[in-house]
Amino acid sequence: MVVSQLMSNDASPESAPKHKTGGTVSVYGLSSEGYFISAKLASKGYEVFIIDETLGTAMELRPEIAGDYRELRALLNDEVLMTIKSSRDCIADSKVVFFAPKIRRINEDILSEVKSRLSELAKNLSEGSLLIFCLPLGISGSKEIIDRIEHASGLQSGKTFSFCYSPTELGRPLVFGCDSPLADHAAIIEAAGFSTEVLAVEKAELMHAQRLIARYSSLASTFESAKRLTQMGHDSPREYKQIFADDLSASICDLRIVFESLASGDPLLYLVSGSLKSVDGYTRFLVDRIREFVRLKELKAARLKILLFSDNDQLEMRGDKMGLANTILERLRDYYSDIEYLNIMKEGFTLPMGMDKTNLMIFLSGSCEQRLLQLYEEQISMTKTHIVRANLPVEFIR
Repeated sequence: MVVSQLMSNDASPESAPKHKTGGTVSVYGLSSEGYFISAKLASKGYEVFIIDETLGTAMELRPEIAGDYRELRALLNDEVLMTIKSSRDCIADSKVVFFAPKIRRINEDILSEVKSRLSELAKNLSEGSLLIFCLPLGISGSKEIIDRIEHASGLQSGKTFSFCYSPTELGRPLVFGCDSPLADHAAIIEAAGFSTEVLAVEKAELMHAQRLIARYSSLASTFESAKRLTQMGHDSPREYKQIFADDLSASICDLRIVFESLASGDPLLYLVSGSLKSVDGYTRFLVDRIREFVRLKELKAARLKILLFSDNDQLEMRGDKMGLANTILERLRDYYSDIEYLNIMKEGFTLPMGMDKTNLMIFLSGSCEQRLLQLYEEQISMTKTHIVRANLPVEFIR
């Protein structure tokens, strides 16, 4: 079945109805994805609360605030005054709850963090409510999640509450799986921008896993080709150079969860395992290329300042890009002492160039390089600086 589109997702706050249009909606998680969903709902007149999963408080997002602030980062920087409510009461009063918290643990700890947060939420779910799970799960992963909700809430899936599996990126659903009728909740689902084909939950899990595996199998083979071309002294094709470290890490959390769900001997396991090894191999290749460059240029480690730049969203649900940046940072620190990791999107960012040292600027994304060079080109030109593009072949610009 398909949830039809009833309203434009671009409706302005001014055109939103002033009355409450369907009860309270909660978005559990002070994440960029959670805010994206909340802002859409608020602009259409729903009473929406965003729950800070760390503090356990709920903040009402009014239409005028959603209209003024397109990003959560800007809202938090301005410290806007918002109506506060108990998260417990907010969840209990909600007809629909979107589960979109920030997850920062890695590997096998990812799901343990998810389950811990989910248990706290589930204790306050009301009968007749719908929970939309916006994080990734592995194949057959929803069963354990539903069991956890039932145990904590005392409710029964498909009878006294409904569960939907819809992993999202930038607040947009990648798939949408539900085994329960959605008629009572269809308007809210559509208003949140989740108008899409509704699949059985187990099919949605498999479709998301298949798309992930196909994407990363392609990325892994492209990287391995780029690495070999570099090692043979050949230039890589242009399309290889346009893929950066941040592109490799964008959904690695999802892939790790899929890996944990696969049984030994499953052919999909070999595809996922190979992709994960390739991504991990990229960090070693990048560091080896940097060390080789330092030797060729006869740069002294004691006179070298390394600046690792990214422009990732620190409030996104998945911390994949930050995780990869930290891995690169740790491996570089095995060889160099003066090194900093800088997110150019962070409030109050300044460029800490070393005037008495040789600077090695490493860009983890193409957009980061473009933005920083536009803003600080003159300042960079006044220093002794080399630029590293952390793309698949790892290019040195100057």
